[in-house]
Amino acid sequence: MIEKRPTIYFMGSGAFGIPILERIARSDKLCLIGAATQPDKAAGRKRLLTPTPLGKWADEHEISCERVVNVNDDAFLERIEALKPDMIVVVSFGQILKEPLLKSSPLGCFNVHASLLPKHRGASPVRSAILSGDKHMGVSFMQMEKGLDTGPVYQMFGIDVAPFINAEEIENELANLASEKIEDCICGIADGKLTPEPQDHQRATMSHKIHKDDGAVDWSEDAAMLERKVRAYHKWPTMSFLVPVKAKNKIIFAKITAAGSTSWQPASGPVPGKFISYMNNKMMVSCGHGSLIIERILPEGKKEMAIADFLNGHQLRIGDIMLNGPKGPGK
Repeated sequence: MIEKRPTIYFMGSGAFGIPILERIARSDKLCLIGAATQPDKAAGRKRLLTPTPLGKWADEHEISCERVVNVNDDAFLERIEALKPDMIVVVSFGQILKEPLLKSSPLGCFNVHASLLPKHRGASPVRSAILSGDKHMGVSFMQMEKGLDTGPVYQMFGIDVAPFINAEEIENELANLASEKIEDCICGIADGKLTPEPQDHQRATMSHKIHKDDGAVDWSEDAAMLERKVRAYHKWPTMSFLVPVKAKNKIIFAKITAAGSTSWQPASGPVPGKFISYMNNKMMVSCGHGSLIIERILPEGKKEMAIADFLNGHQLRIGDIMLNGPKGPGK
């Protein structure tokens, strides 16, 4: 039991952690004594050093945020021992914490995970939940241990999600939900009122790390799955395909930014990639089963636009065949 305001050291990198860090930093129940994020990395065509989303936010709000290459090395452990935090809070950080760090504070290491554990353990829980068709998602406050998201859970909070919401929108909702609940949860742990419950490991599912090639459209897939991928991979890697424009004798690389799906297909049967209908300013493309209804795209070198605007400028016709998205370094 901690009889004073619990002192917190925060570790995070992704945007998901920003509302949570902000709540802790401004809390009159908790005391933020330090923060860490991943090192700045070269990004963009000019390869400029760029901070993590959380690091950028912390810099802009004058919150000191260490860039740490390895949180398990002796030098960092010595800094943590000198600070003596009551708890280390870890949110979307990107490094695995080893046992010496996990045991370095009285209340241990506390993790905010964007799923209702034991479902969707691992690196991409929100995307995995969308791909699985989950209609109820949430956040788990858990005690960290050596296994990947296997630790006992203090509390979970869930929300019902709208049918066409994308990953970025869900993450924002879940981050705000976590920020609303985190103070009371940490204080409950410090007061000895909350104890963690073991997970049911037999019910566990895993979320895999997302790769760039995951965003390549394969028109032979089920349309409902392609629609979920458009939402799950929103912003990155984004679902991409190739558009042959016969009138201009060229192929255009484009990303789908908004789409729906239907089980309808022509009576003649599916022809994956075939442009089969244009209604209500939406383009319907045949898939392995059902059809994808494309609403918005991002053509290479252009701004995001409604599919109607794209079609107006590129003279596509019913019956034209869209090509699968490219994979590999040339994508």
